[in-house]
Amino acid sequence: MPFDGSGYSQKAFEKALEIAEKFGSKLIVVSILQSKVADSAGISLERMQEIQEEEKDTATTMLKNLESQATAKNVSFHMEVIHNPSPADGIVTFAEKHNADLIVIGSHGRTGFRKIVLGSVANGVLAQAKCPVLITKRSEEHTSELQSPCNLVCRLLLEKK
Repeated sequence: MPFDGSGYSQKAFEKALEIAEKFGSKLIVVSILQSKVADSAGISLERMQEIQEEEKDTATTMLKNLESQATAKNVSFHMEVIHNPSPADGIVTFAEKHNADLIVIGSHGRTGFRKIVLGSVANGVLAQAKCPVLITKRSEEHTSELQSPCNLVCRLLLEKK
């Protein structure tokens, strides 16, 4: 699920937490930080490293908020922040590495031309993943879009304990 602070990502997290609690599963949350080389023209290597550390710190803070929600429900929780230029590839590779039983991912619900032009991380994960993928869609109560200060996406992976 893209965890960027949006309602879509929060809904997917709530569903994954519900499943993990019900089945006694471990909840693994991974944030994929996308490094944009094109945006780094004229920036020193040292400054790029500082930016990446700031993005990682922001992602970690967001994930710690999720961890407290999982802890309150006695759900085993693990989080990681990794860099990958392709969110879908990063999610699928991470899921395979951790032998995930299920990937829970939110969808913005785009259709038609907008979906073709904008692409879909959820579709990419669905097409490539070797384990089942649960896609949660937006609802009326989760229509506001809050963007995080860094370019990150996060996916929930469920793993048997």
